[in-house]
Amino acid sequence: MNLYKLYIIVTSIVLLLVVDSCVEPFQVETQGFAGVLVVDARITNEEKQHEVLLSRARPFEQDSITPERSAQVSIVNNSGTIYEFEESRPGSYISTIVFGGESGQEYQLLVTTSDGQSYASTSETMPENIAISDLTFKRETNDLGEDGLSVVLDNSSFENQPRYFRYDYEENYKIVAPNWDPFEFVIIDSVACTDGDAFEVGIKAKKPLQGLVCYGQKSSTDIILASTANLEGNTLSDFVVRFVKRENYILRHRYSILVNQYTQSVDAHSYYQSLLAFSVSESVFSETQPGFLLGNIESVTNSQQPVIGYFETATISSKRIYFNYEDLFPEAELPEYPFNCATLGNPRLIPRGYHCSNGSSGVCDGNCESPLIGQIQANLIVFAAEKDPIDFGSPYLTLPRGCGDCTALGSEIKPDFWID
Repeated sequence: MNLYKLYIIVTSIVLLLVVDSCVEPFQVETQGFAGVLVVDARITNEEKQHEVLLSRARPFEQDSITPERSAQVSIVNNSGTIYEFEESRPGSYISTIVFGGESGQEYQLLVTTSDGQSYASTSETMPENIAISDLTFKRETNDLGEDGLSVVLDNSSFENQPRYFRYDYEENYKIVAPNWDPFEFVIIDSVACTDGDAFEVGIKAKKPLQGLVCYGQKSSTDIILASTANLEGNTLSDFVVRFVKRENYILRHRYSILVNQYTQSVDAHSYYQSLLAFSVSESVFSETQPGFLLGNIESVTNSQQPVIGYFETATISSKRIYFNYEDLFPEAELPEYPFNCATLGNPRLIPRGYHCSNGSSGVCDGNCESPLIGQIQANLIVFAAEKDPIDFGSPYLTLPRGCGDCTALGSEIKPDFWID
């Protein structure tokens, strides 16, 4: 789950958290904390411009997020190197240079807000990078009896020390419009009671293959954690990172998943476990009670001022794999497309009750809105066929946009990494 979003939810709740876990849980306090600083910060060994997100906690009933503007943000390592950050958009601070964290180095986050309040994290050591050993697909039935695809990871750890991991992923998938047509609507006259015909719509040829093939993308939202503690051989095997039901349309053609493995410290892992406990708590009467989760960041200028968030150092290893639907489900029909493409529409071009007071050049004093033109302008439908026999009141058959235009679900731009 995106921590930045989850922190905002957490800040509205003021009950006590009780967490049982295999590692020591973070301390949790009960207090009101609307308006306190929310920090979402992490660096990895990736050579890139890293990002720190700052905002202010808000009441649950408030929809908008209040970004923290004009702060001074930096990260310093134990060698004295300072990495400065600049605000790129409200509440988002990007490092001014490209850098990557080094295993064994310690890093500390420093923040000074525009009101002069200073905050600092504890010094966090960048862990050793553990590579993903293997990433594969398996056809499996989950605990609910659902047939589907499991993305399974194997991982070898080193020496006798337990290792702690967090995972996220990005899914990419091919989309093919099932009822694509080489023609599309063109609106010729959309103004009531003008010279000539009352409302006029035609068809024209599309650009070659326009809207036929697209590519969709989804990112993980859950907190996915794993550990080799208490596992035989200190090794993680057959760990399911993602399960996709066979009926999910993202599997219809070609599917790819990029899995990122973050090697964490035991303290970071404990914090994420506690954060996960927040997200799965179903009510205030459950054994695990949501509340204020203390991280590794505190106020330097006011020790009584709470801070929400955690500064994480983690090394990352990534793998991408591809899958065609028929590889694992050769006997099965394709998953159902998310639009109903079996039923043709026939919206009226000339609305019932349409009337012009002085003929075609007069003032419309009847029903003056064309349903067909309205749906075309709203980008809700695509051309399917001309009605036969011709009906001047409703001359065209239509389908929902997604049936003939894949851009309703994705982008026509093929990702640079995509392999067919």
